[in-house]
Amino acid sequence: MGLMTLGMLLFATNDALVKAHMGALSVAQALGVRGIFATIGVAAFLMASGTRLTLAGYWHPLVVGRSLAEGLAVFFLFQALWRMPIGDVTAVSQSMPLFLLPIAVLVLGEKVSPVQWALVILGFIGIVLIAKPASAGFDPAIGLAIGTTICFVLRDVTVKFIPPHIASATVTFSTVSVVMAAALALATIQGLGPMGVKQTGMLGLAGLLLAAGQAAIITALRMAPVSQVGPFNYTKTAFAVVIGILFFGERPDLITAAGIGLVALSGILIASGLGRPRA
Repeated sequence: MGLMTLGMLLFATNDALVKAHMGALSVAQALGVRGIFATIGVAAFLMASGTRLTLAGYWHPLVVGRSLAEGLAVFFLFQALWRMPIGDVTAVSQSMPLFLLPIAVLVLGEKVSPVQWALVILGFIGIVLIAKPASAGFDPAIGLAIGTTICFVLRDVTVKFIPPHIASATVTFSTVSVVMAAALALATIQGLGPMGVKQTGMLGLAGLLLAAGQAAIITALRMAPVSQVGPFNYTKTAFAVVIGILFFGERPDLITAAGIGLVALSGILIASGLGRPRA
C-alpha cells in the first residue's frame, strides 16, 4: 500500500514538472525528452531487479497497440494539463473504472450489478461537476481529459488479450519506449525548439520519477493482490490537488472539489469490489 501511494506521488510530481516546463516547448518534444530518461530508468530497474528483459513479443500488434494507446493518452493528458488545473485533469483521467465497466459488459461479457451501475452514474455526476458545462467557466479542454481516460481504458482492455507468453516486463518496456519514439517523431515533424540545461534537467528528472513510479507499482503488485493496493491509485488525485494549490496557485471551488471527491469515491468503491457480482 505504501509503495502504491509512493508511486502515485512520483507520478503526480512527474506531471507537475512537465506542466511547469513545457510552456516554451511543444507537448511532443517535452514528452519525447522525458521519455528518453523514463526508458533508461525502466530498463535499469528491470535489470537491477533481476527481471529478464526479453524483446520476444515486443512487436506483437496488441503490445504495440497498447503502447500507442498509452502514448495518445499521455499526449491528451499533457495537452489538458497545459490548459486546466492539475487536480481537475488528474481526477477526470483517473475515472477509468467508470468507462471500464460498460466496456467490460460490451466487449468482455462480464456482469455488472445495479450497485456498480449506481457508482458509475455517481462518478459521471462528478465529472459534470468538474466540467460545469452550463457555466461561463466551462473549459472545452475537459474533452482532452476525457480522451485521456478513454485511451487508458483501451490500453487496459488490450491487456486482457495479450498472449500470456509475453512477459509483463516486455509490455512495460514497450510502453515507455514506444511513447518516447512516437513523441520524438512527432516533435521532429513539428520542429524542435531550443532547450536550456535547466529545462532538460527538469524533464529528465520527470522521466526518472516516472520510471521510479513504475518500479514502485510493479513491486507493490508483486507483493499484494490488486484488490488491496488498487484503491490507493486514487491518492494521485489528492497529491495533484495539493501540488496545484502549493505550486500553481490553483484553488478549486466547492463545486469542483465536490466533483473531484465524487469521481475519486466512485473509483475507489468500484476498485475495492463494492457490489461486484459473486462468481
